[in-house]
Amino acid sequence: MVQLAAVLLRGVVAAFTGLLIAGGTLTLAADRAAPLRPTLVAVPPTPDALTVPQVTGQAYVFAKGILEDGGFAWHVAGPVQGFAANTVVDQQPAAGTVVRDTGAPTVTLTLGRNPGYAERGMPDNDAPYAGTAIRFPATSRPNSPASVTPTPASHGTKGPA
Repeated sequence: MVQLAAVLLRGVVAAFTGLLIAGGTLTLAADRAAPLRPTLVAVPPTPDALTVPQVTGQAYVFAKGILEDGGFAWHVAGPVQGFAANTVVDQQPAAGTVVRDTGAPTVTLTLGRNPGYAERGMPDNDAPYAGTAIRFPATSRPNSPASVTPTPASHGTKGPA
């Protein structure tokens, strides 16, 4: 009986010692927590500016989604209509152009026909919501070096924004 009590006492002391060591280790680890690092997020140049995404070369069905996700409306111009499989061959304003967020600035798309797919149904030539006019921030004109190409309407002249 005395031996059993001694074994139990040693077990309790060993368990208590183990818990003390584990608690001390956790306390030391908590004191050495890594500092919080900020998450870097890309932001537009100004809160009310949008950067026109690159949709040239994309299937029209994907280009519409990219523009919508970026806060833009779209309109199809030219002889090829807005069927899903057609390909975007040109966009105005050009990709990378910074424009003022006027609600849903309208990007004009020119499409090329995809001969591998039949054009069935009705074409979808416009965004399902009303687009707004393209306006440029005071610091970014379409003829400035920061943009890719000027829009045809501006031809390098400076008018009201």
